[in-house]
This record gives sequence, structure tokens and C-alpha cells, in this order.
Amino acid sequence: MAALASPRPRSARRRTGGRPRMRVAVALAALAGCHVGPDHTPPAARSLVAADWRQGPDGALLTVAREGLAQWWARLGSAELDALAEKLIAQSLTLGEARERAIQVRARAGVVGAERLPRLDAEAGYLRAGTGADSLNFQGPPPGRDIDVFSLGVGAAWELDLWGRVARLVEGAEADIDVAMEDYRGAAVALLAELALAYVDAHTLGRRLDVLRGNLELQRETLRLARSRLDAGTGTRLDVEQADRELATASARVPELEQARRGAENRIAVLIGERPREGLVAAGAAEPLELPAVLGVGVPADLLERRVDVRRAERALAGAVARVGAAEAERYPRIALAGSLALRSDDLGTLVGGRDAISYSIGPSLVVPLLDGGRIDAEVAFREARVREARLAFERSVLEAIGEVETAATAVVRTRERVAELERAAAAAARAARLARELHDAGTQSLLQVLDAERQKLAADDAVLVARQAAFASTITLYRALGGGFEPAPAAAEPTDGDSR
Repeated sequence: MAALASPRPRSARRRTGGRPRMRVAVALAALAGCHVGPDHTPPAARSLVAADWRQGPDGALLTVAREGLAQWWARLGSAELDALAEKLIAQSLTLGEARERAIQVRARAGVVGAERLPRLDAEAGYLRAGTGADSLNFQGPPPGRDIDVFSLGVGAAWELDLWGRVARLVEGAEADIDVAMEDYRGAAVALLAELALAYVDAHTLGRRLDVLRGNLELQRETLRLARSRLDAGTGTRLDVEQADRELATASARVPELEQARRGAENRIAVLIGERPREGLVAAGAAEPLELPAVLGVGVPADLLERRVDVRRAERALAGAVARVGAAEAERYPRIALAGSLALRSDDLGTLVGGRDAISYSIGPSLVVPLLDGGRIDAEVAFREARVREARLAFERSVLEAIGEVETAATAVVRTRERVAELERAAAAAARAARLARELHDAGTQSLLQVLDAERQKLAADDAVLVARQAAFASTITLYRALGGGFEPAPAAAEPTDGDSR
């Protein structure tokens, strides 16, 4: 029979016994850095933006620096519009809602991130327990006794993120923050474009009213002249009736234009978060807005960086990919460490300071999924389908961005061509009206011809203003399609932790 080996000294067992525990700790630390599931890589969208724009040489777009997209509304040359844009960034209720949604997402991400850290809770309690003389109580005091139990201690728990489940959830939550921020910037881009469109509408309607009122003065003078000639016997009743009809027809347009202008002013008030009121926009339109020089659109690949919706779609895809890894990690075992340290005594005076009142527990727990009815497989399949959906949404957003720029660029070129042609027509109509009045004064032209020439001049002047309005609208739409306006002004008001209106 082999002799039994003598036991090692206690000190030797203590020194060598720590090595296995250290090796286990190192192994757990290595496993904690393991992330299952796919890693996100930005989608290869260069094939979608490889070709150049369709806009041909007949409408060649000038090249400008990218900085021209920031605060593009200033290029319209209106200090009033600049002030309204600043108000919108500072006090728009719609933008405020988007800001609060971003803050909510950031806070929710903090809740997810907290799962990576240990949890420590302080505990204190009092319990009155008793057992009857003939009762059996295996967890309470002996039969026939009543006691008070005082307790004071701490409890801790920590799940080791061995397979990166929590890390993937945090990665997805951070992508959600990026999505919310892009939603905020997208709201700013859209609101600034709406503000500029409403301001152009209000300004154009004001100028149309000015032109109409100036023409009404001429028509009143024409009616007065027709009546004077009728009284003098050199005119006819037909001239008077025709002049009166033209005056009434033109006057009837004033309420229509004033109503439309009031509607544009009310839109502006709502956009900047104020109650509609008089004087929000200058009533007069003495100085016309500057139609900016034709904007350079750059290359289609620039949209991947500039367009808010494209960047948002890419971050949504990143979040979807991260959640696939979180679902995959559910297949693997979970290890958690839990422990508690407490002081318990039936005497409050001996609760603190006595070693005999200490109770503790500490140890790991292992959970291994065995049968789940296919829940994990279904969750993984669901998350993978969400990834495919998000990738298709990204590609669609890129194509839509290119289509919007193509349409807006064509509209910019064509509307400006229309403005140029209508300005030529308006100049010709002005010359014809002036010549008709001179001939009428010389007695070689009838009043009816004068009225017709003035009516055509008014229509031509109004058509120029309407065409310029459309040219402004197409330019604003192009700025928006190129992703302009989100920097730097909206960035100054971007939501941060704890921010509130």
C-alpha cells in the first residue's frame, strides 16, 4: 500500500491555491471581451452614387464651396428672414419636441449601459417574529418565543457580459442616439426650409399687392379721365363703363392676396413658436429678395455625408446589426456574481460593532438555456430581417436623395429660364402700355385699347412675381435636397444630457 503524502504547510497551500483562481479570473476577463454576432460596416453605397448628375450643359450648375449650404437662407439677402431663422432655432415648438425625444433616447441608453456595471443596494429592516408553543417553524424562532430582528447591510449583483450581449445592446442604444440626433437635425432642416418658403410667399404676396395697388391708382385716374371726357362731350358712356369694370375687377383681387398673405404670416408665427400677430413680417415689400446664384450640387457621393436622412438610415442599420449580436448571445450561458453582507440581531444595541451579528453570502450563478421553444431562434431571425429591412431603407434613402436633387436642380434651371422670359414679356408690356397711353392722349387710340394694354401690363408684372416665387421655392428645395441648413445653426442648439426647454 502506497504511503500517504504528508500534507503541505498552510502557508504553502495559500500561495499555490491562488493560482487557479487567478487563471479563472483571467479566463473570465478574456471571455468578457468576446462579442458574438456580426459587426457593422458602413454599407457600400458608392455604386448608387457613382454616376454623375443628369443635368446637362444647357443648365450647367456653378461650383460653390460646401460652406455655402450652412445658413443658406442668408443668401436671400433679408435681415428679417435671418432674424426669423434665429427665432426658429431658439423657440420652435416642433424643434423643441424633437430635442426632447433625443434627450429621452439618450436617457434610455443610459439605462441600458447601466447593465454593464455592478449593482449595489443598501438594506435596512426590522422584523417582529414569533412561534406558538405547539407550532413548527423551521425558519423562525423556537416554539413559544417572540423576537425582534434588526438588520443592516448591503447587497451586490453583477452579470459578467461574457458574450457581449449587454455590449451589443449598448452599441444599439448608441446608434439610437445618433438616429435621434439626425431626427433633430432633420427637423431643423425641414423647418428652416418651410420658414423660408413661407417668408418668400409673404414677401411675394406683399410685392404683388404693391404692384396691384399701383395699377389701381392708374385705373382710377383712367376712370376719372373717362368721366371728365364724358362730361365734356368728347367721350362715351362705354369708355366709362369699361374703365369702371376694369377697376372693380382689379380691386377684387386685393382681398384674395391679403388673405393669402395673412395665411403665410400665420405659418411663420407657428414655425417660430409665437402667436400670430400684426407686424410679424414687414407689411411693405420695397426691397425685392435676392435670387441667389445657381448653386453647385457637387457630386452625388457628397449626399452620403450631407443628407440627414441618409446618415440617419445608416445609423439605424448599425443599431439593427448590433441587436442581432444581442439576440445571438442569448444562446450562450450567463454567469452572474451575487453577494450580501448584513448585520442581524435581536438587540438593536448589539447590531453595530459586534462580529457575531455578521452574516454574508457570495458566489456565482450559472444559467444555461436548454429548451426555450424556439424563442431565441425566432428572435435572431427577427433581428436579421430587421437588418435586411434597414439596409434596403438605406439604399432607398440614397436613391430618393439623388432623385430629389435631380428634380430640384432641373426646377432651378427651368424656373429661372421662365423668369427671364417673363421679364422680357413684362418689359414689352410696359412699353406697349406707355405707347398706348401716348397714342390715346394724341387722339389716335381708343380708351379700350389703353385699358387692354394696362391690363396686360398688370398681368405680366404679376406673372413675373409669381415666377420669381417659384424660382425661390425651387432654390430652397435644392438647398434642402442637398442637406443644407443643419450646420452650424441647428448644431448650436443640439440636445445634451439634462437639457430641457
